[in-house]
This record gives sequence, structure tokens and C-alpha cells, in this order.
Amino acid sequence: MGTADRIILLKQNGKEAFNKGRYEDALYYLGMAADRARLIGAPLQEADIRNIIGLVFRDLGNPSQAEIHFKLALSLIEKKAGDDAPLYSDVTANLKNLHNAAEM
Repeated sequence: MGTADRIILLKQNGKEAFNKGRYEDALYYLGMAADRARLIGAPLQEADIRNIIGLVFRDLGNPSQAEIHFKLALSLIEKKAGDDAPLYSDVTANLKNLHNAAEM
């Protein structure tokens, strides 16, 4: 199994753990996936994973960590694909929702 396939598998395992409420497992798998994506120079893949990590931290009630990962994802997307990429609008919406929830 190549590195790209491992990243996909780790991301899938992380998303599955997140969906089942196993947040520590999700962070473990997603963290490994993000690190590997960074190492192979796949910024959009890393950004997608960082967005999911942000969602995990949001659900854990840790908005400051969520914001860090959302902003990192946005930075990666801007550098590689610009702010008109579909993923950019998804991450922007997640960051906006995070800020709106904090204001309530």
C-alpha cells in the first residue's frame, strides 16, 4: 500500500471514528493522515483533513483548537487553489458557524 492509499485509509478511519463519537481515535487517525499528507506535499488533501480535525475539536467543545485547524486549512487552500475552491467555502462556513456559536 502506497503513502497516498494510507492517507485515504487513515482519513476514512478518522471520519468513521468521528461519526461514532470516538473523538480520541478520530484525532489519532486524522493527525497521522494530516502529517503524511504534509510530508508528501499534498496541501489540498491536508486541508481537507485539517477541516475534519477542526470539526472534531468543535464537537469536543474546544473552539480555539477548532479555529486553529480551520485557519490552517484555509491557508493551505489559498496557497494551492485560491479562495474560489469548493473546499475553501466549506471551511469558511465551518469557521463562521464556529464564531456564530461562540457569540450565543
